[in-house]
Amino acid sequence: GGYSLVEKELNESIMKGQNNSLLFALLAIILLMSLIFKSPVAGLLGSIPLAFAVLSIFGLMGWMGMELTIVTALLSSISIGLGVDFTIQVFWRIQWELNRGKNYPAAIRMSLKTIGRGIVINAFAVMLGFAVLFFSAFPLVRSFGLLIILSLLLCLISALILIPAICMLWKPKFLNKKGKKELTN
Repeated sequence: GGYSLVEKELNESIMKGQNNSLLFALLAIILLMSLIFKSPVAGLLGSIPLAFAVLSIFGLMGWMGMELTIVTALLSSISIGLGVDFTIQVFWRIQWELNRGKNYPAAIRMSLKTIGRGIVINAFAVMLGFAVLFFSAFPLVRSFGLLIILSLLLCLISALILIPAICMLWKPKFLNKKGKKELTN
């Protein structure tokens, strides 16, 4: 039993650290977005796509039979850090379009046409950067590269689909600073 006991304690320590870092990262993002948009609702709504991406990546890990290791335990915090940028940009552009007089459908459409392209280019550039990890001699580093790329892809999809859907369904007031009723365009 010595090795099994050490392995068990290491796994428990990894899980505890993973849960703590994930909770801290999500709370930090909620606070950051609440401050940026001057609304706690922004923080809560903005965390939905990030939580979806993180849960999806851990679901994919389970489906692919990948274990949570010291290397993969870093994944959720890194994913949230990389994905929050997309979330802020989409919210910011929708807010900008709404405050220029557009209604929600038009603001979302214009946001996806403009900032959406930039976000896609940014995401794929970062994914290419992490793709160099595929050439590592260490299997853990290769799998980490794959998981980061998949995580970025999930954050991108979440930002471009979930945020517009959230905005269409709930029409959050923090995005419409001028307090205008929905206009045309």
